Amino acid sequence: MLEELITYGGDPRIIATRAEIERVQSGLAAAGNLLGSEVEVTDFLLLPLKRIGLAMELPLMQERIRHLLSALQASANEYFDGEALVAKEFSDLGLFSAPAIAAGFLGLTGQSGRGAPVEARQIDAFMRASPKTLADLAKRTSGNGQFGQVTIERYGQTYVAYIPGTQNWSPIASQNPLDFTSNLQAMSAPGLAASEIAVQQALAKSGAGKSSKIVLIGHSQGGLIAANIAVQDKRVAALVTFGAPIGQVASQLKVPVVAIEHSNDIVPKLGLKANPLAENMVTVVREMPIEHEPKTIVEAHDISNYTKTAEIADKSQEFGLKRVRTQVLELFGQQPAEVSVYKINRN
Repeated sequence: MLEELITYGGDPRIIATRAEIERVQSGLAAAGNLLGSEVEVTDFLLLPLKRIGLAMELPLMQERIRHLLSALQASANEYFDGEALVAKEFSDLGLFSAPAIAAGFLGLTGQSGRGAPVEARQIDAFMRASPKTLADLAKRTSGNGQFGQVTIERYGQTYVAYIPGTQNWSPIASQNPLDFTSNLQAMSAPGLAASEIAVQQALAKSGAGKSSKIVLIGHSQGGLIAANIAVQDKRVAALVTFGAPIGQVASQLKVPVVAIEHSNDIVPKLGLKANPLAENMVTVVREMPIEHEPKTIVEAHDISNYTKTAEIADKSQEFGLKRVRTQVLELFGQQPAEVSVYKINRN
């Protein structure tokens, strides 16, 4: 059901923040109180005729002020409640930043910096139809469950990278760069993670040049490193993430962004910051129904369940979501894609 979704952002018609609306509300309320204070009984001893005239007009003016206050509150609630509900989850996390925490872990494990070199080696090539929906993007990001692989699609001079999530949770760096070490490196700063460097290699080997457009699709760590690339690489034209912690860099993103998150998935919260309200970025949040409570953490983060949420998002007619969704999907065109699959390794 579409009512399961909370969405915010992506709407250029929203030009005021909630704080600005609240400032206007405070000003109107103060004006109403001031007017009311001008018609106390003792005030009629001074300029009585003017006070009588004010008293006669006052009920209508106060009613108009109440109407404006009510309209402002309704507008704020209608649009900003989604943002507020999501942001509230981050309000008690303190002053620590995700990059600082990640850098601390890297220091403790002695794995700060770029580390061992990586390699992207092409292992397959084929043709397939272009994706038509956000759900199609989620399905392709799963990579059919293959480990240490990224997929690049080419549509003329537009290149699309599908980047899966973390596949090795060992604290020791593994041969597969989609591991815990890359998580920490990616959270610490753009350009450090072995997985991020490997994706850039795969794009270059697929033919992406200085004048190319790049679209990045990522789940979990894949979305994190995709966001890091988008912050630094001016060729990036759009970004779609599923269950990715990108809040710490989201305000730096200037391209169309669709960020799909589950409220009961802890991973998107690891950025320790809510996604901003911005006209180029829409955040889609849903509580993933879980049948077996012990499996909540795993199932809420699983890409197959994010595919189900993407299917709901595809049907939504909410203005901001529809607008940014269209901006992303129109980059693929109608022609089939040249697909290259790369095995990525940390040497």
